Amino acid sequence: MKEKIMPSIVLCLICSIVCGLLVFAYEITYVDNTGVMTDELVAGCESINKDSEYEILKDENGDVVTLDGVTNVIVPTSDSKICIFEIEADGYSKGGIHVLIGVNEDLTVAGIYYISCSETPGLGTKTTDKDFLEKFTGTNKETLSEVDNITGASYSSKGIKSAITLAIETYEENKEAILGE
Repeated sequence: MKEKIMPSIVLCLICSIVCGLLVFAYEITYVDNTGVMTDELVAGCESINKDSEYEILKDENGDVVTLDGVTNVIVPTSDSKICIFEIEADGYSKGGIHVLIGVNEDLTVAGIYYISCSETPGLGTKTTDKDFLEKFTGTNKETLSEVDNITGASYSSKGIKSAITLAIETYEENKEAILGE
């Protein structure tokens, strides 16, 4: 009987020790990057507005401010009034559009920077083209519809437009809180 039970007990003991070591190693090496300006975010902010430095908006407790549909609100550390919103939107693929959208104080688009695009290669990925994105610069909610969708990439085009609308509306509704006015 002892020969049948002992291997199972030893195996359970070994598994418990290994699991404990994994949890310990995870706890020691875990780095919370919530609210950290990654190299990609810095590059995107510089692409949208070279004249200012930015930081992720945090509340008085130091916690990252979350707003519906917006991953991060990135605010200028200088006198600039261009606020940048990190948004993941649905195009043809769910969450296929991951962008930074800069919005001016007058609620027009200052610029767009793609972080990633998992839309259909050759069709939906055309929304990442610089020429297409530049068409949105200076648009607002009312003039956004004047920018033509890309033929064959209508879902992706609508996805980027919905992300822009979300950024503008979020800025409009939260302007005082975002800019600390």
